[in-house]
Amino acid sequence: MLRFGIFLTILFCSFDFSAQWRWNLQAEIGANKQEFQQVYALSQQPFDPKSFWKATAGGEVQLGYTFLKVMTLYSGLGYAHQNLAYQTTEWATDPDGLSYLLLCNKVATGELLTLPIGLELKVLSVHAGGGLQYRYRVQGQMQKDFYAYYPGVTEPVLLSTEVGEHTQAKLDMGYFAYLQWNPVKRIGIRASAYRGFRDLSNGLEVGALNEWQQLFNKESLVLKNLQFNIGLNIKLTD
Repeated sequence: MLRFGIFLTILFCSFDFSAQWRWNLQAEIGANKQEFQQVYALSQQPFDPKSFWKATAGGEVQLGYTFLKVMTLYSGLGYAHQNLAYQTTEWATDPDGLSYLLLCNKVATGELLTLPIGLELKVLSVHAGGGLQYRYRVQGQMQKDFYAYYPGVTEPVLLSTEVGEHTQAKLDMGYFAYLQWNPVKRIGIRASAYRGFRDLSNGLEVGALNEWQQLFNKESLVLKNLQFNIGLNIKLTD
């Protein structure tokens, strides 16, 4: 990451004064999903944890430095609303000694500040680019629903519901890439993808049973963000 930043700084300083500063406004909607890793480390895990695609939306104000007429180095500041949904399962035993499958459904929301550092190449009306993005959650909430599935019983039993603070890590960072087509000079239609490389589990994702009992002394699974967006990019200045 440091090498990438040094490269962009050198690139930024190596071109003449014919370059131009430009402001852009970007708005996107899309879908967000979290990827699981190290699932094998969970004890007594009968099924793989599942995650689900959920809607997300956001926007950014970008300041770019265009040189050679076709390349733009840019950064900015943005806001995003994030929705997450996933579940974990484990075998458990009730006070009567009966085994059942304990499932924890989690639904979370978050309000994020975003900071992109990107490089874009323009060929005719097509723009392609990518870079790094930092995301910081300023607030969020998580709901956990615990269910018991007994063998031979089709309907689950709701054990408890907890609503509280978002327990995942607040800071995320990752790579992004996009492809944009401008049907007119100032407006572009953009499709983008984001892949986080920071573990967001905070060491708390250890399966439904252990989380319910607040036993956090086992190896956790790893959660990373994956997101796809489509939106508009509007050039505010020439």
